[in-house]
Amino acid sequence: MPRQVLVVGAGLTGLSTAHHLRRAGHEVTVVDAGDAPGGVMRSVARDGWLAERGPNSCMLTADVAAMIDAAGATPALLRAAPAGQVRYIVRDGRPVALPMSPPAFVRTPLFGAAGKLRLLREPFVARRAEGGDESIADFVRRRLGREVLDWAIDPFVSGVYAGDPERLSVGHAFPRLVALEREHGSLIRGAIAMARKRGAARATEAASGQRGAMISFRGGMEALPAALARTLGPRVQCGTRLVAIAPQPGGGVRALLERDGVRADVDADAVVLTLPLHALAHVALPEAARGHVATVAACRYPAVHSLALGFRREQVAHPLDGFGMLVPRREGRTLLGTLFSSSLFPDRAPAGHVLLTCFVGGMRRPDLAGATTGELLPVVLAELQALLGVRGEPVFVEHAAWPHAIPQYELGHDRIVTAAEALERTVPGVILDGQFRRGVSVGDCVTAGATVAGRVVALLEHPSSRALAPASPTGVRS
Repeated sequence: MPRQVLVVGAGLTGLSTAHHLRRAGHEVTVVDAGDAPGGVMRSVARDGWLAERGPNSCMLTADVAAMIDAAGATPALLRAAPAGQVRYIVRDGRPVALPMSPPAFVRTPLFGAAGKLRLLREPFVARRAEGGDESIADFVRRRLGREVLDWAIDPFVSGVYAGDPERLSVGHAFPRLVALEREHGSLIRGAIAMARKRGAARATEAASGQRGAMISFRGGMEALPAALARTLGPRVQCGTRLVAIAPQPGGGVRALLERDGVRADVDADAVVLTLPLHALAHVALPEAARGHVATVAACRYPAVHSLALGFRREQVAHPLDGFGMLVPRREGRTLLGTLFSSSLFPDRAPAGHVLLTCFVGGMRRPDLAGATTGELLPVVLAELQALLGVRGEPVFVEHAAWPHAIPQYELGHDRIVTAAEALERTVPGVILDGQFRRGVSVGDCVTAGATVAGRVVALLEHPSSRALAPASPTGVRS
């Protein structure tokens, strides 16, 4: 029989979860304290410009394609221009194209001769003997060498997580790398084995235009959660804050919600919490759960600023013939990276203009968390001038400040997941899930919806079966 499920959080994970629960025949209500669905997926159209305040693109996986189709967003789908295959990394003050083939690797100035030889020695590096957590930095130094860490992995980690590879757990952030070493004894040998095994699948995906396709939408990335919310209709209630939750003696959960200053109790058979972990500190829970809440709420979410800057084409010397550039820590700059937004998708800038989306802050510069547009803009412009030959002032500025941007899978992240599981046991009928377990990319959030919905269905059918569905992120992300 249909059951009542309350999903708290109308980001892409929450909306995807609600979509799958409806398909399973359950009644769903999604609430969110924000003014619109989509969480950080916000797009701004103004004066001929289209800027993203959150994610700028995603990869077209099978799960993402199915969700786009289910949401009716396929007509708005855009594939990135071929320029998106080129990625730049700054070294010695200039953007260098990341090598994408063996000949390019031999010629690239991104790595020195010693670094290239060290990378080629990777298949002969022994597996890690001891167990336990290992940082991304330690893993990469051990298997690939210091140069690869400094000039490839460090900027990549900053671009994906706005994080510090010395602090992030490789087992949680990149579990497939750990699996390759465990199963094949080498990342290179493992990648070759996987390529052979999936050759037929890759050919099929390539023929369909899905594999490796980077996408966005007419109207921006916000189009996907907006379309998904439309399919849910009045079941999505924004401007609604979760105040308290408590289990009921006869089963189920009672939630206290507040909207426009009015509070009301809502009873549900299950409550799914997909909101950021730090928000749990503001929700009243049973006394026995407070210790677990304190642990999960300690998960770090560094602040990140996004500045979408528009220029006349003649103001920028660089050809902008790529996805963008990432800036390694060793360059000693404020920028984490810059996307060449108008080179990737059409209608991001008026004719004769270009749009650059710049990111600053994260774990590299926590001191910038509260910085204003006026404080950040001169610093960013100076670095764009040095790296891309940008001249003069921008003709368009859109600044988005996210005080709590991306959950960090730091060393010891198991304690966060363990505390979430303990909270679920303490408050029967509640499931706490989302990015801190499933991954931070748009594709991860879409895939997480099916996983979380499966956990809910298992809980409703067998209240003692929480362990039947995977609770750890292992194997979810690439």
